[in-house]
Amino acid sequence: MVSIGKAEVGKELMSHLEIPNGADFVFADPENALYDDLDLNSGISTLMKPATAFSFRDRLFKPDGLKDLGVVLKKWNKAVYIPPKQSQAFNQGGTFIFDGARTFYAYYDESTAVHADAEQVLEMAVDVMNTRAGA
Repeated sequence: MVSIGKAEVGKELMSHLEIPNGADFVFADPENALYDDLDLNSGISTLMKPATAFSFRDRLFKPDGLKDLGVVLKKWNKAVYIPPKQSQAFNQGGTFIFDGARTFYAYYDESTAVHADAEQVLEMAVDVMNTRAGA
């Protein structure tokens, strides 16, 4: 996982969120280099897109859809971090599967709360690993 911010804040966040060995796989990008290279979506306009409302709607009508959100929000109650650069507050993320220089999957978060399907991404990552192991 790559995140904006300082390495020590990333380690603190992994501990706070109780992610086992999380500090081993979080990488900090305080200068925004990777975000810039990947040309991820950014800006205050990303906060006001209809996709955010649709994402919350889908969560509301999915069985136990708000359960996960409640679990996550309870853990964020003391996890408020200010990014190193003010402009980073409006960065949207993304999900990528790389094998060296080759990109197997790229998903750019359109707006807040709009993310790639985690199960689908995990399946693809396993397929990439299995293909690579068989090569």
